[in-house]
Amino acid sequence: MRGMMRITTAAAAAVLLLSACTIADVAVAPGEDRLVVEGVLRTDASRQFILLHRGVQSGVAEGVPDAEVVVTRGDGVRMVFEQTAFPCYKMDPAYADADEPVDIRGTCYVSRAGEGHWVNPGATYDLSVRTTRGDEARGRTVVPGAFTLRNVPVSRVKEAAPAECTLPPATPLALTWTQSAGAWGYVAPLRIEGLRQVLPDSFNAPDPLELVGVAVSSADTSLVLPGQFGVFDRFRFNQNLLRLLQTGLPDGTTARLVLAAADRNYINGVRGGSFNPSGPVRISSIVGDGVGVFGSLVPLHASIVVGAPSPERPYCTG
Repeated sequence: MRGMMRITTAAAAAVLLLSACTIADVAVAPGEDRLVVEGVLRTDASRQFILLHRGVQSGVAEGVPDAEVVVTRGDGVRMVFEQTAFPCYKMDPAYADADEPVDIRGTCYVSRAGEGHWVNPGATYDLSVRTTRGDEARGRTVVPGAFTLRNVPVSRVKEAAPAECTLPPATPLALTWTQSAGAWGYVAPLRIEGLRQVLPDSFNAPDPLELVGVAVSSADTSLVLPGQFGVFDRFRFNQNLLRLLQTGLPDGTTARLVLAAADRNYINGVRGGSFNPSGPVRISSIVGDGVGVFGSLVPLHASIVVGAPSPERPYCTG
């Protein structure tokens, strides 16, 4: 299969904030009936999801039911994933508009409830998949190390809302963070709410407006909000709106941010489509009888309100 899918696994903002980040542009020879594995472990989620499907045959990518899906942590902790009817992905809109639409019938697998947050920064995880057809596929990810956003309060788990801070209107915010050991880059989905209420109709502002910021190396640990977000979306939105955002956010809006350190497998998996900082990469992180992505993220969640500060909501620093 080739195309972009969104895993909506463990998230609640932007596409990550959003619901997750976009993965994976997996290349499979046309007509090849191949097992495709798509999974991204997240340190902010207690339940993890893995999607299995087949390569496209006559416009259909069939699901893979009744598979054995196991993730084993480096210390020997073993997590068995169960098949679920809960949808763990959604289609990228570009897929639906393709000249040759594809019907995706993927099968979702979820880790068992009650296990707590078992994906840890810096730990190694091995994936094993066995299907009823006899396919065996494996993957390994080393989760990036823990890191800190310096000038904005954050939450490290998606279930807990972060403390809010305040940003003056029309004021760019220089976000800086510590380096995450082992990260191959940082992905930062941003969701701006309230633009339609405070801007003239001529700006044609979506509500919410979803943009993505990207730092393409482990040592690149800064982004200016909102000006350096939306580099890959600059032709999708009203140009006057994007020029306005170069100067900062309007009064009365709220910015919900997720900043995630990403491992090599994730970065290679999302390259292509709208995220293509250094050319397409088609290296599968799944070996054996399948192809696909098995990666990991360390997300931080933040919430920034544009307006006057208060004792409960002081200014963001920086």
